[in-house]
Amino acid sequence: MTPLRSISRSLSIAAALVCASCPVPPAAFAAQQDAAAPSPESAPVPLFKTNVRRVVLDVVVTDSHGKPVAGLTKQDFSVSEDNKPQQVLSFDTTGFDAGMDYMPPKLPPQPPNTFVNLPPTPEKGPLYVLLYDLVNMDNPGLQLSPSPNDYSVQMTARQQMVKFIQEKPEGARFCIFVWSDSLHLIQGFTSDKAQLLAAVDPNSPRAHIPRVFMMGQNYGRGETQATLSVIKYIAEYLDGLPGRKNLIWFSGGFPLSLFASDDDPPSYAEEVKTTLDKMAQDQIAIYPVDASGVMVANPHAPTGATGNGTGMSSDSRDKGIGGGSAAAAAASQGTTGGDGFSMVSSSYMIQDEIARDTGGRSFHSNNDLAGALLDSTEDGSSFYTLTYSPSNPDYSGAVRKIKVELDKKGYTLSYRRAYYGTDFALSSLDEPKAKTAAAVPPPPRKLGDTLYANMEHGAPIAHQLIFGAHLAAVGHPAMGTVAQMAELATQPAYFKVRRRSAQPKPLAPIPLQRYAIDFTVMAHQLQLSGAPLNLELAAAAYDADGRMLNAMVSNAEAQNKGSQNSGTPPPKAYRAQQQLDVPLAAAWIRVAVRDANTNRIGAMEIKLPLAPENETATATPGKPN
Repeated sequence: MTPLRSISRSLSIAAALVCASCPVPPAAFAAQQDAAAPSPESAPVPLFKTNVRRVVLDVVVTDSHGKPVAGLTKQDFSVSEDNKPQQVLSFDTTGFDAGMDYMPPKLPPQPPNTFVNLPPTPEKGPLYVLLYDLVNMDNPGLQLSPSPNDYSVQMTARQQMVKFIQEKPEGARFCIFVWSDSLHLIQGFTSDKAQLLAAVDPNSPRAHIPRVFMMGQNYGRGETQATLSVIKYIAEYLDGLPGRKNLIWFSGGFPLSLFASDDDPPSYAEEVKTTLDKMAQDQIAIYPVDASGVMVANPHAPTGATGNGTGMSSDSRDKGIGGGSAAAAAASQGTTGGDGFSMVSSSYMIQDEIARDTGGRSFHSNNDLAGALLDSTEDGSSFYTLTYSPSNPDYSGAVRKIKVELDKKGYTLSYRRAYYGTDFALSSLDEPKAKTAAAVPPPPRKLGDTLYANMEHGAPIAHQLIFGAHLAAVGHPAMGTVAQMAELATQPAYFKVRRRSAQPKPLAPIPLQRYAIDFTVMAHQLQLSGAPLNLELAAAAYDADGRMLNAMVSNAEAQNKGSQNSGTPPPKAYRAQQQLDVPLAAAWIRVAVRDANTNRIGAMEIKLPLAPENETATATPGKPN
């Protein structure tokens, strides 16, 4: 790619970037930048790195009315692991302020196909994933009507979801997954209600929830293994994105246990373990919302059992961790979960356990589904984050139980109750060793890498580092050459890290469209502090189903590396270009810039096709989809 170069001419996008990301006027910032420039005599400071294991706990504290409790301090909390006290090392609060976390600035009109990674709507709170589970939505054993052909739950759930989106908290960012014939991402992260409603509307021309899914039994209804795979995939999708993530699981059945029992096969037990560890590592809490509503009667209940919908709530239980997958299977298949418990009560217990073990909250026996979805959103929006370094040095994979207590009484705490003490560093020992350096492709991104996470289709707009990008089609589509097809086969492997793959097979030639992507990055955001400029530029193309078609990453350096200490004024902005060959099936191009010195990142996603270049800019262009 073309190396980064400074620009001196004034650009409309450059002005917008300065105004959007700088807390002081541009002139004042320029003075600060000059003053902060390193002197020629300054020597690099030695840097020592060490790894410290930290457990991150998000604790939701509510009062007797279910409202969040503000004003608590670090001294109010105590944490123990396996009954041994732990020292709280850091403490933070999130979501208690009434204002938005981020208000996008008003940009001036931009030229056609010029975009800035600023969201079009305000942002507040953690990320939310709405899993619309059509496979388990119409569970014949748990419906108001016992008819297995009654799909009224799906219809009601859709209507309630529309109502919820219309009333959702301002700034809350959602993505929507639908589980039907497979798992589909139908809407990436956005706080825009119009986009979310379009994903729910069956009349929308874009990807949307199907009108009705009638083949749940054929696609894994009640199967714990299939359900665990879905939860694991979503956890991996969220991996690397910062902060707490709330997974709202909207379904009529919840065949899952996050702790394996002794009867489970070793392969399933290992998958349970890795899934829970991944959720713990990425601060993912599950909020089961039961779409079945109030159970008036339960014809499957054993004699003497109460099937009236009076299940225990997640706030009133204080059981041990994990009940095994057998209980989940019993609830989902229409059998009793134990003596004295009806199938409905067993289902409620499973929901409570899932929520309790992950730090969420369950919502069941309620016909106001929109209200339950709203409550689940608000419950996970305000929380305290505590970290500690475990005193137990043994990382052989055993379950570790966590307990958080408050000095003040009368409050309810929701937090993750356990994790597996696993040494993730050992997994690298299993990687195949290369015979020769020349035969090895560039190493893939590791799970948890911020660039990989922000290059996922549908990931949120990242604006830690603000940049602009102009996209343009280069020439007309042409049949790919042998070299282009070979590159097309290898480049996406840089991001696809979920499976080990051998050398990719040669691809048959297909028509390709080349796109030129011109990046503009304002220099004042790059806090070099004497270090050389080190930017990563990434681009990836996706089809309408979210499959990656091609991707590339380039390392960028300044053309004049000595300009910082040469006495010349520092550049105001840097520009660079990438070119990406894209199959004609591409529907999205996602671009990102990462400052490797600080790990700050910017990313956005652009919908294809591009506008004709001869069009004039409208009143609100320049913001990504």
